[in-house]
Amino acid sequence: MQIADRIVLDQRSTYILPTKAGFLLILIILLMMIASTNYQNNLAFLLTFLICSIGIVSIVFTFKNLQGLAFELGKNQSVFAGEQLNFNFHVSSQSGSPHLGIAVGFDKKSLFYLDLLSSEGKLYNKKTFILSVKVEKRGWYSAPKIVTTSCFPFGLLKVWSWFKFKSPVLIYPQPIEPEESVINRIANDDGDSNNRTANEETEYDGITAYKIGDPISRVDWKATAKEQGMYIKSFTSMTVNESAFSWDDFSNVEYELRLSYLCYLVLNANDQKKMFSLSLPGLFVSKDSGENHLIKCLANLALFKLDELL
Repeated sequence: MQIADRIVLDQRSTYILPTKAGFLLILIILLMMIASTNYQNNLAFLLTFLICSIGIVSIVFTFKNLQGLAFELGKNQSVFAGEQLNFNFHVSSQSGSPHLGIAVGFDKKSLFYLDLLSSEGKLYNKKTFILSVKVEKRGWYSAPKIVTTSCFPFGLLKVWSWFKFKSPVLIYPQPIEPEESVINRIANDDGDSNNRTANEETEYDGITAYKIGDPISRVDWKATAKEQGMYIKSFTSMTVNESAFSWDDFSNVEYELRLSYLCYLVLNANDQKKMFSLSLPGLFVSKDSGENHLIKCLANLALFKLDELL
């Protein structure tokens, strides 16, 4: 079985055997040969050899139908554990000949059928097809081994080849919403810190006339000296939504479930356009926002305690 980033089928990786119809034809040829020999019938011999030659031609055409096919793994998007992962594959002809009745799949029970034909004098078409598989665990996931098979042209023989691609796809933890009591406990524990709360900040908004009761600390002495009367600095408050998510927030929660909770929280914070940070044992992703920041956090959750951390 070939294992590479690009697979080109050749005679060393391709196998061929008769189908049920092929075995039946072999039996018929043997019976016809015996009958022709017993009765010394030249026409029967001729018919026997004609049918035998059809079988030999079928071997050549069926075997060559897979020869020169090139398979490549396309760009694939990461998904969450428990979802369907769609693998994009590209197939093209390297032999300069058409390929008909090609079936491809992760197993022989569920196959995708395609034909590669020439169009308007151009090189034989490159086609894209999708094979789906449900992924259950986070981390790196490689496409299962793939089988491609064909019975073209007469259905007398079956040719097939198995191969596998190297390039894996990163699977994120399954996002699970924490129970409301857990979220409330975290919010109460960290109510005075910079996480999960709306931090109040102020922005300078000019000067206004002083009124009795205004704090003296806000008096703008420069403006007061230039103008008649007293003036104070005016500020407007603005709310900055920030969140800080930590592994220690879920101390009494099972290992993988913690990652699922954190995955849900970072997704939710990103949907709300919040800035957020992520803290895991031995790793801290500083506060930021945006798609790249989200992907970085999800990747670290996916790879936590696996081979590596980003």
